[in-house]
Amino acid sequence: MDFLTRFGISKSRLTLLVMIALILQGLLAYGTMPKRENPAITIRSAQISAQFPGMSPDRMENLIVKPIERKAREIGEVEDINVLISTGSTLVSVSIYDHVPKEELNTVFEDIRNKMDDLKPSLPSGTEGPFVNTDYGDVAIATIAVTGEGFSNAELRDSADDLREYLYEIDGISKVSLYGVQEERIWLEIDSRKLAAVGVQLNQVISDLQAQNVILPAGEIDADGVNLILEANGDLRSVEEIEDVLTKVQGLSGFIRLKDLMNVRRGYQDPVDKPVYFNGQQAVIVSVEMTETEDIQKIGADLKEAVGQYELTQPIGITYNFSTFQETNVTTSINSALMNVAQTFAVVLVVMMVFLGFRGALIIACIVPFTVTFALIGMNLMAIDLQQISIAAVIISLGLLVDNGLVVVEDIEGRIKRGASPEVAALGAGRQFFIPLAVASITTVSAFIPMLTLEGTEGEFAFSLGAVVGIMLAGSWFTALYILPTLCVWFARRKAAGDTDVQPNIVVRSYGVLIEKTLVFGPFIIIGCYAAVVGSVSLFSSVKSEMFPLSERAEYMIYLNMPKGTAISATRAEALAVEEWLRDKDANPEVVNTTVFVGDGGPRFYLALNPADTDPSAAFILVNTQDFEGAVKAADRAWRYLVENHPSGRFKVKRLSMGGGESGIVEVKISGPGAERLLMLADEVEVAFDAVPGISQNENDWGNKTLKIVIDVDQSKARELGVSSQEISDLMDTFYSGTNVSTYREGDQSIPIAVRAEERFRSSLEELAGLAIPAEGQLISLDQVATFDPQLEFSQMRRENQVRLIKISGKSETLAADRVLAMIRPTLNQLNLDGGYKLEIAGETENSAEVNEKLSAGMPLALMVMLVALMFQFNSIRRVLLTFMTVPLIIIGAPLALLMTGRPLSFFAILGLISLAGIIINNAIVLIDQIDIERETAALKEAIIEAAKKRVTPILLTSLTTIFGLMPMALNGGALFEPMATLMIGGLAIASVLSLFFVPGAYYMLFGGLWRRSKTPEPVPDSA
Repeated sequence: MDFLTRFGISKSRLTLLVMIALILQGLLAYGTMPKRENPAITIRSAQISAQFPGMSPDRMENLIVKPIERKAREIGEVEDINVLISTGSTLVSVSIYDHVPKEELNTVFEDIRNKMDDLKPSLPSGTEGPFVNTDYGDVAIATIAVTGEGFSNAELRDSADDLREYLYEIDGISKVSLYGVQEERIWLEIDSRKLAAVGVQLNQVISDLQAQNVILPAGEIDADGVNLILEANGDLRSVEEIEDVLTKVQGLSGFIRLKDLMNVRRGYQDPVDKPVYFNGQQAVIVSVEMTETEDIQKIGADLKEAVGQYELTQPIGITYNFSTFQETNVTTSINSALMNVAQTFAVVLVVMMVFLGFRGALIIACIVPFTVTFALIGMNLMAIDLQQISIAAVIISLGLLVDNGLVVVEDIEGRIKRGASPEVAALGAGRQFFIPLAVASITTVSAFIPMLTLEGTEGEFAFSLGAVVGIMLAGSWFTALYILPTLCVWFARRKAAGDTDVQPNIVVRSYGVLIEKTLVFGPFIIIGCYAAVVGSVSLFSSVKSEMFPLSERAEYMIYLNMPKGTAISATRAEALAVEEWLRDKDANPEVVNTTVFVGDGGPRFYLALNPADTDPSAAFILVNTQDFEGAVKAADRAWRYLVENHPSGRFKVKRLSMGGGESGIVEVKISGPGAERLLMLADEVEVAFDAVPGISQNENDWGNKTLKIVIDVDQSKARELGVSSQEISDLMDTFYSGTNVSTYREGDQSIPIAVRAEERFRSSLEELAGLAIPAEGQLISLDQVATFDPQLEFSQMRRENQVRLIKISGKSETLAADRVLAMIRPTLNQLNLDGGYKLEIAGETENSAEVNEKLSAGMPLALMVMLVALMFQFNSIRRVLLTFMTVPLIIIGAPLALLMTGRPLSFFAILGLISLAGIIINNAIVLIDQIDIERETAALKEAIIEAAKKRVTPILLTSLTTIFGLMPMALNGGALFEPMATLMIGGLAIASVLSLFFVPGAYYMLFGGLWRRSKTPEPVPDSA
């Protein structure tokens, strides 16, 4: 099986051309490959919103939410339905099953829209919606703050709107949205003391305004064959013209102007709607999204240039600042990962130079650039972007790459030293390792098969990892057997005519002696190794568990939650007070800028971002710092300051997580029929969380109850006085919130004209009782027909899969999620759940269990591929068994390394463990294959000793180069790669040494060496 090696050597010029083509095509692929921070994933959910202003959450639940849930459940592809209900509005999130193909999602979304359209006529009159949104999960590659000292929000909006149109000219920009825009209003504000004069005729006043402020067709004239269109125009062109509108008031002679009856002014919607502030200044945020296939680095450069150029065209004082800019983070992430690859390559090269000399080391090191460029070409063909997951796959594969190259080159050099010509040596190595290295690569790749078979979002996230590992190992095998042998023929040192046979060095000789003396102790070696494995497994319970680390971006976030029912003006004041402290350079020298979103979480600028609640009592503050270390330091300081100085709000200080959810979170879900009972059970859980050391987050997702004043209209008195509940409700809504009565047109803007009471009357409860109500030509006060009943009601409620559910979240800064859960478990076990209540644990524990369950579903296929490959290699049950017996050895050193360095057992650390299994299996396959070759000419014991002596050098060198190559990553590879590198170093350092004794001893035992003393060569069994 040497045809690939033979072809490379015989067609050497073609091989040289292939090398050059690989490098050039790989560089070209890298230049054109889309780059992003995370893999592109498909949002498999839709959001359905509906509003009924003023309706209480429990009535919203019964009249609007339940019908929406029933309609959504009629769609078979819907998996989960999660609902947030607050006063006057609801948000229903509908999740689609993972097994639904990506191509069919639009059809499912269309079915949801059709179902909601069918539902609209049956909902209560006055319901707004339901509306279906399917693109809420899009990620912004940049957010730009438009600010200007002394400029109004309308002027900032105009500048932002113009910038949006300009940015659409950049190729690859898919969507540009604005945040923080305040709609303008023309307010007609009534002095309640004048209601006695104008209240009865208010409708007439409004009617006169509406009748004048029109643009209507007035017919056509045929003038000598020319068609003239007539238009009657009473359009009001300024606030002054609105003030001068004439109206007739009963009891007064002549006409009076509108400004004599009410205050007319131009302003903004009140209360403010989701305002934004950048560095303390009012701002409008421009959020920019790109198409999936574009390169973030190219788009980012174009975007930055375009924003800079367009800013020069704006009035002096208007500035554009980037609040978030993903290109910077992507470039930093990619450069850091590529630096890890380069450092690993350099260290591997130096280590091999020490042990193999310059020529051999350089030849082996060539496997890295050739394989990486091979992988880049494959990734480009498979449409896999360059992002932190695919780069992680490259790093995970490095140890195996070097292993393949070192095994082949070391064997070729050994044959040359024993007198073979370079060509013969290369062909012999190619023949010997063609199948073993292929099988070793297949068995390693098969360990990643579960990631290739995952469905849905997890599958899209993990696919690039398994695929790139497969491409890398295929490229490594190809390079090791096609390119490296050719390089050895060209450059390997040939044996001189006078050279004597090279004797094994002292390490090999000493190892041979040890093997000879320990073969008979094979059973004890196996028992001892497995005892160490059992002990090491128990150590994992002491290692901190962490699915994904926190991101190393130079930013952190503050979530502010005031008590439910807090007005947005009070929330804004609290958020700006915090923001003012953040911008204090003496207190926070690391802070570069801040962005405050009040009543909203702003655009999603990171895939794993947990958006803030859309609620007047909530705010979200994004803080950019000079560097990552500054973000860590400033975030800790901010937490202490907020706890000590802002007791009126509840704060969460967060850094972004690299995975799908935040590590360390424990969520307790309690479901059941009674809302009051759910809150009581939640209180018990919160008390348990309070007792956990280092608790930094402890909250439920319903919040506190809020005060509501119910106007109880006496229907008999109302009918006697000639007024209805509808008329009272409409007047109160006009008085306090305002009612749109006409439209003021200016350029391309249509500004509502609204009537309401002046502020000093709207903010007084005393004025409520004396509110003047027109009734059959007279005015009556509200307290004549109604009483006022203050009540506490739920500020919001949540449901999951058509059942009420409350979720309590807790996180400790000092304990892992499993430890926190263990501490609150006694309380959970004592909860009274009688009457149809259920408890479920979620958060990191649930996420980890779900991922493990999905990965486990793909393990049978992975094991089957491994078995088939190994059985093809050995055609022997005992040899396959022996190969699998070596895998647990990798566990022995792994927890020790993590405990000694304080690193957590993360998702990527587990991937490192899989990679270690590939290295150990590779070593076992090659060693077993070498023993079988030696048995053709020697007895069992001598064959094992001789094979072990021949393979000890490449096995130790592979381990050393991998360990030293991983050192830079373990010391300075970042939170994503440091645990993985640390675990691989610890596991490999012990497993590689133990396998050198484990495999020979186990082989000797399995093939009868303990009870057979024959010293003559024997045929190698091929089926046992």
